Amino acid sequence: MDSLVSVIVPVYNSTAYLKRCVDAIVSQTYKNLEILLVDDGSTDDSLSICRDYEKKDSRVRVFHKENGGSSSARNIGISEAKGEYICFCDSDDYYEENIVEKLMEVFTTYEDAKVSQIMAVYLNEDGTLNHAPLKDSGKIVKESNEEFLRELLLHVGDSSFCTKMIKADFMKKFRFNEGRLNEDFELLIKMLQEFESIYTYEITGYNIILRFGSNTRNVYKNLFYDCMIENSDMVYDLVEEKYPSLKEEARKFQLYQRLDYTLHTPLSKMKNNAMADKVLGELKLWRKDIKNNKYLDEHDRKNLKILSRVPHLSKWVHNRIMFLKGIRVEE
Repeated sequence: MDSLVSVIVPVYNSTAYLKRCVDAIVSQTYKNLEILLVDDGSTDDSLSICRDYEKKDSRVRVFHKENGGSSSARNIGISEAKGEYICFCDSDDYYEENIVEKLMEVFTTYEDAKVSQIMAVYLNEDGTLNHAPLKDSGKIVKESNEEFLRELLLHVGDSSFCTKMIKADFMKKFRFNEGRLNEDFELLIKMLQEFESIYTYEITGYNIILRFGSNTRNVYKNLFYDCMIENSDMVYDLVEEKYPSLKEEARKFQLYQRLDYTLHTPLSKMKNNAMADKVLGELKLWRKDIKNNKYLDEHDRKNLKILSRVPHLSKWVHNRIMFLKGIRVEE
């Protein structure tokens, strides 16, 4: 018999998208599934929709909890999962019909696999393509944990758990950090120290919808950007200790995250802000790295040089440029 796969879906106020998400899971070509819908205190009809699926399909199990964030919902799913393998899906995204079958193919082909992943595409709400998959060779590629870490540091790797299948006995050793954002990256960095390699099936299987109002997509949330900076420092410390050959890549990652932080944090939120003071101070200290780091592209290098010298003026200019392009920026 095919191994049981647990698909964990945290659900919060997802009425407009939930049916598409769950329909894509129950219609998978791989049938031996349990589908754990964890309602995170929704105030719309999401829980009722989940209950309807539970009545119609014996593979669906529904859990309801007070609102605590997607990490807490995922953690309940991990604890309750009965499958030999675990996958995740966000309720506003959706699977291609064969994603579970293809991820299972990796495990049936390679006995040493603990983690497999597939490629994602980014779609706008109207269904148009926003960002193509990172890779599309059609092959299954094995990488060491160090090679995979290097890809993450250079922003050519995928830290999302929604594109991955993980052996349950391995996944159950870990939990997502509740009350945090950028939590996928944080947990994956901890996990990769305990697996030797990751297998990537370089085909598209997961569709990410860029929706206004979700936790980290298109909305400024200071917690997300603070966590992003903290995680970049955490991974730099790890590299110094265990992967010293990746120090330049890790510094590039820190610089890029700080560029992202400064460009997205409103000027009004940078006043009397300890994290903003830290970031701007480090950009001044790291001017030599900004100048010499071989992994920075010239556009980012230019922006970082300006931010390291006149941060508030460059922020103001950036906002004006966005305004002229018709893009609203919070001041």
